[in-house]
Amino acid sequence: MNKNATPIILLILALGIYFTFTKGKVTELKAIKSVNASYQEAINNSAKLLRIRDEIKNDFNKIDPNDQLRLEKMLPNNIDNVRLTLDVKSIGLARGLVLKGVKANAPNINTSNTGVSATKPAAPAGAAPTTAAYDTVTLSFSVSTDYLTFLELLKDLETSLRIIDITKITLTVGDTNVYDYGVELKTYWLKQ
Repeated sequence: MNKNATPIILLILALGIYFTFTKGKVTELKAIKSVNASYQEAINNSAKLLRIRDEIKNDFNKIDPNDQLRLEKMLPNNIDNVRLTLDVKSIGLARGLVLKGVKANAPNINTSNTGVSATKPAAPAGAAPTTAAYDTVTLSFSVSTDYLTFLELLKDLETSLRIIDITKITLTVGDTNVYDYGVELKTYWLKQ
């Protein structure tokens, strides 16, 4: 009976060790392998992103520096209300017009480094929140001129490098051929 009892005792002891100690360690090992796999996937994804970033950076560096400046002017990556105001005023001066009451504000941002401070408007009920890569700046001004010169001013604004949407035009009629126009336009900048 001693010959048969020893293997049975060893088998029961092995099963006891497996269920009390080894099985928990095997479960723990599987969890660690799962976490390790997710970390490895994150490392692979970050390596792909770095490779894509480097490709984009190399492509951007291949662009002529003058064209890079034009791209920066077309869609800047920050708000520069002073530069925007000067650009629009210079478009008017090129036509011999003096733009009055030029005001720039950015209703969709809250920033302190540009002097513009406003709150972001609430999204309509039921609308999903947006995470656009750009934001807008509203600029308004008034000008007194004849109709044809005003049309030329609008064409100059349209063909300027900066992306501009004219959102509102008001007209006050006078006794002469000179009218008072109020213009509100929207331009864009990249968020970073």
